[in-house]
Amino acid sequence: MKQQRRKRHYISLIAFFILALLFSSFPTGISAQEPAVKIWPFPEDLPEQYKSSDFSISAEGLEVPVYASGLNAWGNTVSYASFESTREITVCVTVHFPLETAVILPRSLGKTAQIQGDKVFFTASPGEDITLLPDGDYNGRALHLFVRAPLENVPDSQSAEVLYYAPGYHDLSAQAPVQLASGQTVYLAGGAVVRGRFLVNGVSHVTICGPGILLNDYLANDGYDEVAIALKNSSDVTIRDLTVARSMNAWTAFMWKCSDVSVINYKGINAKYASSDGFNIANCQNVLFDRVFIRSCDDSVAIKGTGTAGYDPAENPKDALPTSNITYRNAQLWSDANNAIGIGAETVAGYFRDIRFENIDILRNYDDLNYPDQLTERSAINICALNATDIGNVTFENIRVENAKRLIGITMADSFWFGSLAGNWSWPGSIHDITYKDIQSNSNGSNQIRISGYDEDHLIHDITLENIRLGTVQLSDYDTEHFYVNEFAKSIRLISQPNPAGKLLDGPYYPLSEVHNAAEEFSVQQGENGWHYRTWQAGVGTYDMSWNPDGSGHWRGPKTWDAVWKSGDSLYMHPDETQILLEWVAPRNGSVDITGTVRKFAAEGGDGVTVSIWKNGFMLWPETGQWKPIAYNDTVGCEASVATDVSAGDILSFRVDKNGDTAYDTTEWTPVVQYRN
Repeated sequence: MKQQRRKRHYISLIAFFILALLFSSFPTGISAQEPAVKIWPFPEDLPEQYKSSDFSISAEGLEVPVYASGLNAWGNTVSYASFESTREITVCVTVHFPLETAVILPRSLGKTAQIQGDKVFFTASPGEDITLLPDGDYNGRALHLFVRAPLENVPDSQSAEVLYYAPGYHDLSAQAPVQLASGQTVYLAGGAVVRGRFLVNGVSHVTICGPGILLNDYLANDGYDEVAIALKNSSDVTIRDLTVARSMNAWTAFMWKCSDVSVINYKGINAKYASSDGFNIANCQNVLFDRVFIRSCDDSVAIKGTGTAGYDPAENPKDALPTSNITYRNAQLWSDANNAIGIGAETVAGYFRDIRFENIDILRNYDDLNYPDQLTERSAINICALNATDIGNVTFENIRVENAKRLIGITMADSFWFGSLAGNWSWPGSIHDITYKDIQSNSNGSNQIRISGYDEDHLIHDITLENIRLGTVQLSDYDTEHFYVNEFAKSIRLISQPNPAGKLLDGPYYPLSEVHNAAEEFSVQQGENGWHYRTWQAGVGTYDMSWNPDGSGHWRGPKTWDAVWKSGDSLYMHPDETQILLEWVAPRNGSVDITGTVRKFAAEGGDGVTVSIWKNGFMLWPETGQWKPIAYNDTVGCEASVATDVSAGDILSFRVDKNGDTAYDTTEWTPVVQYRN
């Protein structure tokens, strides 16, 4: 019996030492049973439409809820999910549609995807925002995953000053926005989905926070702002740790006439086309954005001046509050339309000053679903001013661009979005002391850097471009296809390893092999890219056509059939009793080659058309001085080519006229003008 008791004693001692050894392997304060991952289940009564069927996620064996945030501009669902983790783990995403490859964004995270059938594996660490892009399709179905570190400074849910939303589904869409009082805190717990709006107006020292979701996918039409979060005339405001999901073609959130605002660890998703800006800033001072993710289908970041009582181009910007001391850092931005980073277009503010963007990944920047490559004032990193004011001391540093059309734009414009938003240059103003440093573009877009001032009284000047890299190539000279600088831009300095002191340029500068393709540069705005859409009739004269008055997507003249439009890669013209005049204004002096095949498109009948090319009222082609006839069934056509010298302001006019009648007169003609020097 003694031997048995002694044996049991030894076994107990061994078991004790084994357990002690096991527990000693865990970090201080973490028990053996405490998991690395914390998830928040779907609310039991959450409508099915808010749950994604495209992806499933497993983290440390736990199923992570995946939400659906409406459709993007191409009709595909955007999904998002979040969980809390204390350390790096491996995530498994099951993709519920055909999959061949997968891309993990941003590439600055250094992550690669491992694919096994319909499953994608990758590592994730606390504080990382990760985008999974199946088959690298930016227009397709994407997953945005937010891996949170354990939350700090969680407010007391029992405090009288805390408005607490517990886990569950809270539908507040039938009521006015929740208005915060001074000193109040709103907390959305993990697992809480609040379908509603929050308004901070004329108060101070307020906070909206928590790992829950603020959902806004409706229009209330109740006289309040139709946004998820509105901050107005307030100070000392904090937004942190919150996910805002919206599916409306309107701004997601904004602040106006506020000061001392911090937006920390904010996640905003609104993929609806269009006007779905991320979190706009207007006439505000002392603002910090840090560790944010924004997915939008308009400006992800828009820093504006909307005046003293809403945007009015007649208001002198000097009468409005300034927009100043803005820091935007450690961010990921995705914009399916307009700009990823934008200052403007509304610039009714006393001044824009001391604005800094740093350490930002631009995941995607597309210009516009309906007008791709036609809106030259759009870019990944953009300043577009509509109103004459002072914009200065702005820095863009350590910015990485994954996918974009254009890279950098600084523009002064009369109007925006086809004239729907008017500007005013009646007052003094300039854009100056703008710095772009350590900009890395991995995009296959044009990577154009476009700087376009307004006139001699409204210049863009003292612009620094330092260490601009396109792929593995550092820009060291202006003699590339990437620079477009007009005559109202001065003192542009390009700093590179070969030129550490900088290479100076005063505009104008245009690429030596500058090409103007009428179809590629087709625009819905008169004068864009130098192209004008006009008609001429004897006894009436020249008439500017109107864009899309009948919903046809055509430029239309005063008659029934006169029209110019684009389809695919070609331009089409149809005369009536009026001639079609497609006209291009030369931006600079030089020698140009004019090419392009002109042919009949509608060959079912009629009696054909006649065509010609003119310069400043003199016929260039045909050289015989007689219009060239194109037979009604000539779908092969002829090459309309000629070489000439142009001076800045010269007009090249490509004309199509009826022959006898106007039946079946649709003509395909895509003129191309290319500078030789």
